[in-house]
Amino acid sequence: MKKIDGDLSVKNDEKRQFCTFWLMERLYGVDIIDVKEIHPRVDFTPIYHSPKGVSGYVNIRGQVYLILDLRPLMGFEEGTPDEENRLVLFKPTVGEPFGVLVDRIGDVVEVSADELEGSEDMEDSMADPGVDKAGIITGVCQLDDTLLVALNSRNILNSVVVGSLETAK
Repeated sequence: MKKIDGDLSVKNDEKRQFCTFWLMERLYGVDIIDVKEIHPRVDFTPIYHSPKGVSGYVNIRGQVYLILDLRPLMGFEEGTPDEENRLVLFKPTVGEPFGVLVDRIGDVVEVSADELEGSEDMEDSMADPGVDKAGIITGVCQLDDTLLVALNSRNILNSVVVGSLETAK
């Protein structure tokens, strides 16, 4: 067994599929099992005085989702949504209804567990400054032409809450 993060472990020959997306010209991915849908709608109601990384709310088919901007969570400047941006919405099993705003969608990528280096194996220099390394990044994998940074979708929302509490201190 190879430990991927605190609560996920897989056999070395097991394959995982990631829904990938681009953010500031870097490739990120979340486990496809956690993704409900990819939605093109990027107009949402802003939440004023919200923590960094919270973009607003959006109502899609009667379900209200909290929308997070992954840029500040990954150590980048907040961006302005455009027509190329997409929302990655997560299943209820991940947590409260939420989604993340990404620059553009990539492909579904299948990675064997032995190709994925867990976050405990990564050096601190691998992550961007300001990233909650303990919660969001679960591993990295070298693909043919780029590096895939695997994220734990179950910890994204927690990182925003924890980050806002630490900022308020």
